[in-house]
Amino acid sequence: MAEILDKLFGSGARVKIMRFFLVNPYDVFTIEDASQTLRLSKSKVRRETKSLFSMKFLRKGMKETEIISGRTKRLKKRKELGFAFNNIFPYARELKALLVESLSVSRELLIKRFRRLGRGLKLVLLSGLFTQRPGEGRLDILVVGDGIRKAELEKILGKIEAEIGRELQYAFLSTAEFQYRQGMYDKFVRDILESEHDVLIDNLNL
Repeated sequence: MAEILDKLFGSGARVKIMRFFLVNPYDVFTIEDASQTLRLSKSKVRRETKSLFSMKFLRKGMKETEIISGRTKRLKKRKELGFAFNNIFPYARELKALLVESLSVSRELLIKRFRRLGRGLKLVLLSGLFTQRPGEGRLDILVVGDGIRKAELEKILGKIEAEIGRELQYAFLSTAEFQYRQGMYDKFVRDILESEHDVLIDNLNL
């Protein structure tokens, strides 16, 4: 599917950028924002957004960010020029169906990636975006394990985010903390286990 889309739209970079704006239709992003999330060079993002803007797929917008200024460490607001999806683009519904609703991440590939975290990995649950009931604030991934380097975990999550064009909501718990919370019927853990989810890796025999 990915290869077909790349051929249809000219490049894999364009497909990623279009999907990124389609799944975040109300937000304004700078070139740097899109570059960091999608793991594409700024020059490539700049070139593709310029082309998509000329097609009226994107519109220009202003993004307001807070920065710490000077010795006083005061917060100041700064406005930057960015891009957002043009919600009146005539083929918005069709493109969303093609690029977003048909998006699927290989379960086998996810298992392979997470297993690289080593023997300390005990549990990986998928929810939110990976189920039929994604929702605002809903957890997408729960990872449980010991001796896992956070940098390695974030590297894996970053790759997934670049593929789906959206930031993931995740939680990382040690085995002891997870089992304690489970035994105490903790609301956070209970909500995850009782909601729709997919058990990707289970070495705890849930």
